[in-house]
Amino acid sequence: MAADVLAPGFWEVGSYKHNVKRFKDGVEQLDDYCKMSRERAEIEAKYSKMLSQHAEKWRAQVDRTVSAGSVKTVWHELIGESAALARVHNNLKENLIDDIVKQTSNYRKESLHTSVFKGPKEIREIEDHFEKAQKPWKKLVDKLEDKRSKYYNVCRQEKSAAVNMQNSQTDTSVSQDAAIKFRERHEKLKEEVQKTKTDYQKTLTNLNEYKNVYMEAMAHVFKMCQDKEMDRSQFLIGVVQKTQKHYADLIRTSQMSGLHQQLEQSIRSADTEAIKRDLAQWSRVNGVDANSDWPNFVEYSPEIRNITARGSTKEAAGGVILTRQINRSEDIPSTHSNTLPSVAVNTASNHDDVGKSSPKSSSDSDTSTFDSRKHNSATNKYKNQPHPAIHPPSWHPSEGPDSPSLSTETPDSAKYGDFEEFTTSKPAVVLYDYAPAEGDEIGLRKGETIEVLTEPDSLGWCTGRVNGTIGLFPASYVQCQGEKA
Repeated sequence: MAADVLAPGFWEVGSYKHNVKRFKDGVEQLDDYCKMSRERAEIEAKYSKMLSQHAEKWRAQVDRTVSAGSVKTVWHELIGESAALARVHNNLKENLIDDIVKQTSNYRKESLHTSVFKGPKEIREIEDHFEKAQKPWKKLVDKLEDKRSKYYNVCRQEKSAAVNMQNSQTDTSVSQDAAIKFRERHEKLKEEVQKTKTDYQKTLTNLNEYKNVYMEAMAHVFKMCQDKEMDRSQFLIGVVQKTQKHYADLIRTSQMSGLHQQLEQSIRSADTEAIKRDLAQWSRVNGVDANSDWPNFVEYSPEIRNITARGSTKEAAGGVILTRQINRSEDIPSTHSNTLPSVAVNTASNHDDVGKSSPKSSSDSDTSTFDSRKHNSATNKYKNQPHPAIHPPSWHPSEGPDSPSLSTETPDSAKYGDFEEFTTSKPAVVLYDYAPAEGDEIGLRKGETIEVLTEPDSLGWCTGRVNGTIGLFPASYVQCQGEKA
C-alpha cells in the first residue's frame, strides 16, 4: 500500500500501468485459487484412501478374531463409520475438482484469451486503450515541457545579462563600446523572455483545453478496468462461498449424523442382556450345552471293511487311488475275460508328473510306473480292433495274484508284436537323426522312410516301424508323404 500511495497519480502519463498490473494480478489470483483447491482435493483424497484402508484392515481383523455377538456387531458398525466418513471426504474431493477447479479454470479461459503477440488479448487491449487515450495528451505535455524549458533558459540568460550590464556601468575599466554591447544583449534577451513566455502560456492553454477530452477518454478505459475487476471479484467470492458450502457438508452431512445416531443406539442396545444372550449361544455351540455324539455299541457288518483308514482320506482327496484287490472266498470269484493285462498304476499325482516330464527324459521302467506313451499306443490300437482273449501269464505263488509287469529286458517282439495287426499305415520321411534314449524307442536317420502306425499321443510320440523294428519316436522328427513341411 505504501508503494501505491507514493506512486504518481492516475492522470499522469504512464500511471495507467497500475491498472494493467491489477488485471494481470487478478488472473494470477484465479490460478492460485485453482492451485489451492487442487491441493485440498489431494489432501481429501489421501485421507479418504487412508480411512478406507483402515476400515478394510480392521474389518478383516474383527471377522477373523472376534466371534459373532454384540461386541462384533458394534465393532463392525464403528468401523463402518470410518468407511462412511471416507466416502464423505471423497465426495468433497470430487466436488472440489469437478465443481470449483473446473468452474474457475473455465472462467479464467473465458476472461483471458492467449494471443500470439504482446501476451494475453484482454491485457493487451486494456493497455492499448490507455495508450490511445493518453497519446494526444502526452504530445501536449511534451510540448509544454519543451516551451517551459526554453522559457526558463532565456530567463536565466536575461538575469545574467542584466548583472553584466550593471557591472559594466560601475567598472571604469570597461570601454564605452563594451558597455553598449552589454546593454543591447540585455534588451534582446528581455524580448526573448517575453516571446518564450508567450509560447509557454499558449501551450499551457491548449493543454488545459484538451484536459476534458483527455479525462473523458481515460475515465472510459478506467471504467472498463473497474467493470472487469468487479466481475472477477464477484466470481471469486462466489466460488469461495461455494467452496465453503462443500467444506460445511463435512460437519453438516445428514448421512454422518444419522450414522452416529444409529451407532449410539446400537451401542446402547449392547447391554448386559445382549451379552448374556451371546454367552448362552456360545455355550450351545462350544460349551456345556452343546450336543454330543456319545459312543454306542455298533454291530459288525461286511460293509465296514470297505471303510478306508483315516490316514488315507487326505490322500484320496487328491485323486482316484487304484489298489490291488484280493478276492477272498467270501467274494465273487474272478473270471478270465477279454481284458488287457493288468498294469501297475500309481496315484493321480504321478500322472501329473508324467505329463510334465520331457519326452526325451529318462522314464521309469516298465516294472514300476505307468508310461503314458505305451498306454496311449495300446489304447488307440484296441479302440479299433476286437479284444483278443489274453490270459495272464503264470507266476509263482509267492509273488501274489497280480500279473507281473513287463521287464526292461523283454524283447521288442514281445512288447510290440501286436502292432503287426494294424491294417492301415502311412509312410513318412525322417527329417532329423534321432538316437533312442530308452529300450522301447527306435532310432531314426535323416532321409530314410518310416512306416507310421499310430497318430501322435498327447506328448507328441508316435509308434512306427523301420527295418522291421517297431517302437516309439518323436512325431516332429518325421513328415508324412504328401504333406507340406
